[in-house]
Amino acid sequence: MNLGEKIFKLRKEKGLSQEALAEQIGTTRQAVSKWENNQGFPETEKLLQLSNIFEVSTDFLLKDAKTEKSADEKGYYVSREMAEAYIISEKKVSRYVGTGFMFWALAGIPYVMFPAGTTWRLLGMALCVVAGIISVVFAMFSEEAKYKILKQEPLLFDYEYLKELSKEYAFRKKRYVAVAIPCTVLFIIGVLVLGFTARGYIAWSDFHSFVFLGFAAGIFGFVYSAGVMEAYELLVENEQYSSRIFFRIKRKIKEKLDRI
Repeated sequence: MNLGEKIFKLRKEKGLSQEALAEQIGTTRQAVSKWENNQGFPETEKLLQLSNIFEVSTDFLLKDAKTEKSADEKGYYVSREMAEAYIISEKKVSRYVGTGFMFWALAGIPYVMFPAGTTWRLLGMALCVVAGIISVVFAMFSEEAKYKILKQEPLLFDYEYLKELSKEYAFRKKRYVAVAIPCTVLFIIGVLVLGFTARGYIAWSDFHSFVFLGFAAGIFGFVYSAGVMEAYELLVENEQYSSRIFFRIKRKIKEKLDRI
């Protein structure tokens, strides 16, 4: 993909006309048209302005991208900066969601520790439930709207950056799997013990506080790891992600709404 094709694609993704782009960088529509048709080349100052407007590096603009996709293929270009910011954002959201589930699981500790009907039992459970709700609400408001398009469109990357991101994903996947497996085991053990207790095979005791503690730690680790890995998979394995039936349905709905 050459410079002209990149300017054209990035301009379309930003929803800018040639006139609007020209106005932002202090040039004429004819100049922008020449750049896009590879009949001219922007000056260094204009190139820096294009880099800022499109949120990509000048290196990406100048370097012919060795993409595995054709230049005319539809898709949303994701810069290195946007991909890294998206992963950071998803880590924060996953942390809040995991913390919320963790607090709800911890509500079982005051249930076990204090006698039925006592103020401490009700207060402890209420505090855990409220803390969980607050954490989930924080997660909802932490999710930035600008990243929603990443889940609605096929994604395009600079080829070299995609290789780098794939290596990072492979490395981090091993770490998160190492965390997710013991967390899943803790979660399953907690479910089994609570299930047997509810059926009367095991009597309620102070020991169940440790069960709820392990259950809470397990569910936090699993939710957080799964959320972060999903963010990486959305970027690195986007071709498989965008071929899913639910993705296609959402995209068709979005296209119809855009026409209204």
